[in-house]
Amino acid sequence: LRDAVLSGWTSGRRRAAHRTAAEELMRGGAEVAVVAGHLAHASAVAESWAVDVLVEAAADEVRAGCPRSAVALLRRALDEPMAPVRRATVLIQLGSLECAEYPSGGIARLAEAVRLPGGPRDLVRAMVALATALVRSGETRAALRMLREEEHRLADRPDLVRTLRAVAVLMSDEELGALRREYRRRSGPDGGTTDLLGAAHRMLNVRYEATAGLISARDAMAQTRTLLEGPVDPIAEPFLFGTAAAVAHWADELDEAERLVRRALDTLGPFLLHPMHHVLLDLRVDLAAARADFDAVLADPRARSSGSGPSGPGPTSAHTQAVIALVETGRLEEAARLVDGFDLRTAPDSWRTNRFLYARGVLRAAAGDPAAALDDFMECGRRQAAREASRSVVAPWRVAAAECELALGRPREALALAEEELRL
Repeated sequence: LRDAVLSGWTSGRRRAAHRTAAEELMRGGAEVAVVAGHLAHASAVAESWAVDVLVEAAADEVRAGCPRSAVALLRRALDEPMAPVRRATVLIQLGSLECAEYPSGGIARLAEAVRLPGGPRDLVRAMVALATALVRSGETRAALRMLREEEHRLADRPDLVRTLRAVAVLMSDEELGALRREYRRRSGPDGGTTDLLGAAHRMLNVRYEATAGLISARDAMAQTRTLLEGPVDPIAEPFLFGTAAAVAHWADELDEAERLVRRALDTLGPFLLHPMHHVLLDLRVDLAAARADFDAVLADPRARSSGSGPSGPGPTSAHTQAVIALVETGRLEEAARLVDGFDLRTAPDSWRTNRFLYARGVLRAAAGDPAAALDDFMECGRRQAAREASRSVVAPWRVAAAECELALGRPREALALAEEELRL
C-alpha cells in the first residue's frame, strides 16, 4: 500500500520527504543508522550534522563488515556542501574504501583530496593514502614521484616531511631501483643526519642495518626499544610500531612482535588506506608461521587465492606462508596449485615476490626436485644481495640451498653455504 501511494510521487517529493524525516528523527535523537538511511535518499540538507551522520554511519558499516554500504553513504555525503578540509577527509575515507575493493578505483578521489587546500596533517594523510593506492596498482614510481613533488607544500613542517620520507622508503621495497635511490637519499646530506630523522625513519634505518648485517639482532632490538620509549608524532606511529614489530620478529622476540603488531593496528582508522596495513597483516601471518601454527596461516583469507590482491600485484607474504604450511602438512598438490597461480616472471621485483620464490623452492625440494629447488634458492639469494640484505632474516635461502647441494652430491658447495650462513 505504501509503495502504491508513493508511486505517484515525483522523485523530488520523495527526496524532500526523506529530508524532512531525517531532520525530525535527528531532533528526536534517533539512531545514526536510521537517520542516515533517510539521508541516503534525501536531497542535500546543507547543514554540518548531515555529513557527520553519514560519515559516522559509514564507519559503523565498515566495522560491521559492510564496506559497500559505507561507500554509498560516503558518496551521498559528498553531495553536501562542506569546507575543503572536511571534504578532503571524506574523499580520503571514500577513496580508501573504493581502493580496497578495486586497487585503482579510488585513486581519483584521493588525488582530489591531495589537491584540496587544508592543514598539513590532512595533506599528509591524503598523500599517504594516494601513494598507497598507486603502489597497490603497480605504480610505485608514480607514488614516489608524487611524494617528492608534493613535499614543497610542507616546507614549514620538517617533521611531516620526515614522515613522508619514511613512507617513501617503506614503499620503495616494492621496486628495486626505487629502493636504492631512496636509501641513498636517506643517507645523504638532506636526510641522513640523526637530528633530521624522526623516530619512524630511524626505525627504518635499524631495519635496513639489521637486514644488511651491519648490526646484530641484539643491537637491533636495543635500538628498537630505545626508539619506542621516546616521543613520536601520532601520524608516524603506524610506521614506528610496524617496523619495530618486523625487527622483533627477525630477532625471535615473537611475543613482543605480536604486541607491536596489535599496537600498530590500533593506530589505523577503520577506513584509511595506509601502507602499513598489509605489512601488519603479513607480519601477523609470519608470526603464526614462526610458531608453526599452520592452521592460523591457512585460515588467512588471502592465503588461498591467487593473482593480484588488495596489497598489489603478485604474491603476498600470506601466499608464501601458505605454500610452506601446505608443504609442512603434507599437502603438496594444494601447494603446487597455489604456486602455479602466479607467474613470477611478470611479478614485481619486491620482497614479497622474493619470499614466494623461496617458498616455491621449498615445494620443489619436498617434491623431490633438488635441482629446480636449488635454482629458486640461489635466485632468492641473488635478489636479496641486490637489496644489500646479506642476512637470511627474510628467507633462509642458504640453509635450504645447502641441503639441495647435499642431495645433489656436492658436499663442498653445501659446506661453503653453511659456513657463509654461520659467519653472518
